[in-house]
Amino acid sequence: MSNNNWIDGLNIPGKPDEWEVKELFKAYSIETPKGILLKPGMEFTGTELEQPLVVKVCDSKILHKSDIGGVKLNVKKDFGKVIAEMNHSFPDSSLLIEEMVPYSGLEFIIGALVDPDFGPALMVGAGGILTELYKDVTFRLAPISKMEALRMLNELTVSEVLTGYRGSKMDISALADLIVSVGTLITELGSSFNQLDINPVVFSDGKWVALDGMAILNL
Repeated sequence: MSNNNWIDGLNIPGKPDEWEVKELFKAYSIETPKGILLKPGMEFTGTELEQPLVVKVCDSKILHKSDIGGVKLNVKKDFGKVIAEMNHSFPDSSLLIEEMVPYSGLEFIIGALVDPDFGPALMVGAGGILTELYKDVTFRLAPISKMEALRMLNELTVSEVLTGYRGSKMDISALADLIVSVGTLITELGSSFNQLDINPVVFSDGKWVALDGMAILNL
């Protein structure tokens, strides 16, 4: 899938939803949870995915899903009730249903934007609820080498968790590869790229997984 094909295939021109953003991630070998898109009127039998589940509203017009009750975690046998409630709350929106990814340890954020003077730039930092609390982030211009991505990670205050702090077993090399992939992605989007956020990125079953993704394109 070329980037132009991806852009041309968006449901709303220039405004990808989370499902579409994750489809782009897959083209760059960025792992995402196994999931399906449930469009309005479609049914979910429960056999398509393993429980527990995450149920999210999937609509490019809704950027902050959690703030409006658009994310339900750890959904099990009551998935039918949860989906019905979400469809009632967001009748015109699709739902993204994913297998819940088990993980422990620190969450990371990988973001990107366009600097008005220097062009596309990458940001890496402590993610999840720590993003605003600690503001532990570092920046580089894109594209980026793996060596430079490793330097970014080592600049973070939380870098010790990536190098065995108290028995932590996270793969710093693989996280650096992921940062490089994001840098390649935004570079190859060219003038279409405006903003990208992957938050959180977690380490699960020996690999880094992008649990959520948001992108803004230039129309």
